[in-house]
Amino acid sequence: MAPESDPLAGRTVAVLLSTMRSGSTLLKALLAQAPDVSDLPETDFQKYQGPAAAAQIGALSEEPILLLKRPGWFTDIGRYPKMPDVPQVKRIVLVRDAYANLLSVRKMMFRHVPWLQRSGWGNRFLVDRYWTGVNRRLLRMVQADAAHTRLVRYEDVLVDPVGETARLFAFLGSAQTEGINTYRKPRGYDWRWGRDDGGAVIKSLQVQAPRDITYDDRKLLAAIRDSAAARNLRQELGFPALPAQ
Repeated sequence: MAPESDPLAGRTVAVLLSTMRSGSTLLKALLAQAPDVSDLPETDFQKYQGPAAAAQIGALSEEPILLLKRPGWFTDIGRYPKMPDVPQVKRIVLVRDAYANLLSVRKMMFRHVPWLQRSGWGNRFLVDRYWTGVNRRLLRMVQADAAHTRLVRYEDVLVDPVGETARLFAFLGSAQTEGINTYRKPRGYDWRWGRDDGGAVIKSLQVQAPRDITYDDRKLLAAIRDSAAARNLRQELGFPALPAQ
């Protein structure tokens, strides 16, 4: 039994792991509707290390379940994620299929550098180093510790938000038993572009049905198709076959 001085006694620390632009803001907003789950802005859980980590995390919010989310950035591809230095952290691994994910990442990150959006090098980096690199590490975590880790696909959240959130509430140990498909605006902070998603869709306050993917960017599509590592990972994650070139 944890001592009474333990700031996390009787509480759960969970982290939401993903690449950028994978729907982590949406999923966090949905899970935060449970009365016992925290509603925090994007928080770099990796910085909480050493003897003070438990007290620092415990002070972030009063809810029994502390949910911290921060996607992997380009700058920490090789070391993301580093778990906070507290015991029994629960991990939600969120994945999104490569084409739609990387199209969105490229639009966000390279919008002021148009030549990178057109370059073959940029596409190869996004496919092999970023999408495949980060998601492969996350999948290994799922495989290594299924008891404390759950895998969820962004596409499944859009199709069945009620079922997916109910499954995750149970995993977190929340008193919330029913899944949901709507959410409130955050309490005490605003969704801001560059941290949480600040776009119009998240501000609709309800899960939007998935849109058809047109695969208009043939170079990005070819980069995914030509990467054996990306092809294998997509297959392991159960994503559908890409259209013929």
